[in-house]
Amino acid sequence: MSTSSSKLRGSQQRAGWPASNEAVRGALVGLIPLGLLLVAVLVVLALATFAHTLISTAGFFVEQQVAVNILVAGFLATLIVYIIATVRTLRQVAAWQQDNLAVCARIALWALGSTALVVALPVLLAFFLPQHPAP
Repeated sequence: MSTSSSKLRGSQQRAGWPASNEAVRGALVGLIPLGLLLVAVLVVLALATFAHTLISTAGFFVEQQVAVNILVAGFLATLIVYIIATVRTLRQVAAWQQDNLAVCARIALWALGSTALVVALPVLLAFFLPQHPAP
């Protein structure tokens, strides 16, 4: 009995939410992958900088190998974090759709789409803009 009453109370609370709160909640959940991506990139760059200062006397080729190893490992870790965050966000959107919270789900999907655009835009610019213009 307590479970059904708590579900009823939770649905009543959800029904009383203003649409603006649902939109903010959806936007924040949709932007979680972008936030985690930015934090992971900052951590990797800080780690590369710290490694550079730590082994600066070892020589150029050692520094280069360490920097490449750190950046590749950081790229892979960042990719894994981004994928996991995106999957969890999509699961949250699916749960919201089942709970008839369409505003949260729609705004979260728009935020997730904008996150994908922010991630893909530098790659697209590098691909389509010439690196060495013709003389």
